[in-house]
Amino acid sequence: MAKHYTEKEIGKWTVNDLIAYMDDQHRERFGIDYQPFGGWAAERGRIGQWFGTARKAGKYDKELVKEFVDHCFATYKPTQKYPGLNFGFCATYMTREFQAVQKAYQLRQEDEKRAAETVEDLSDWFNS
Repeated sequence: MAKHYTEKEIGKWTVNDLIAYMDDQHRERFGIDYQPFGGWAAERGRIGQWFGTARKAGKYDKELVKEFVDHCFATYKPTQKYPGLNFGFCATYMTREFQAVQKAYQLRQEDEKRAAETVEDLSDWFNS
C-alpha cells in the first residue's frame, strides 16, 4: 500500500497527503515550511470539509481541490508579511479564483464525459 502522496492517485489522498503536498510546494516555491491557518486543528478541519476525511466525504472532488491549490500556488505573490500561503488562506481569501477553477473543472468533466459517450456509441456502431 502506498504511503506517500506521490505514490497515490489524487482520489486516494487524505488530509495528511494534501498537507504534505502543500508543505513540499512551500519548500520548492518559497523556501519555507508550511504553516497552518489559525492552528493545525482549524487547518485540518477546513481541509477535511473541502477534501473529505476517512469518515465523511468532502464538499468537492479531491482533484478539484488540488487544482485549486495548484492555482493558488501559481498565482500567489509572497510578501514580507505573508511569505507563504496555506489552505485556510486559499479557502478564505481566494474564493473568486476557486469559482474560475471550479468552472473550468466542470467544463473539462463534461467534455470528458461526452468524449467517452462518443467512443461508446462508435464502439456499439462498429460492433453491430
